[in-house]
Amino acid sequence: MTRQEIVQIIHDILQHQIKLPASALEAFQEDARLNEDLYMDSIMILQMILHLEVDLGFEIPDEMLVSKDFHTVGSLADFLLYQQKPTAVTEGFV
Repeated sequence: MTRQEIVQIIHDILQHQIKLPASALEAFQEDARLNEDLYMDSIMILQMILHLEVDLGFEIPDEMLVSKDFHTVGSLADFLLYQQKPTAVTEGFV
């Protein structure tokens, strides 16, 4: 999965699962801060993490939850890109 695909997935989760108001989604961009620009509280961020894990198969260990990775859309996308399982890339090569 590419970084741009991850950014789109984050947007889709915020729009369809978390149901952020349209006014908050207007601020969505890679530099948008989750708390200040998108008006997400800690519960919403945890809900988003749950959707990323359950719906998309990302593994996000509790000890990896560091606030700097959840500061902006871009920092979250970088974190998720790094967290991707290497086996997902080679699944077709069994």
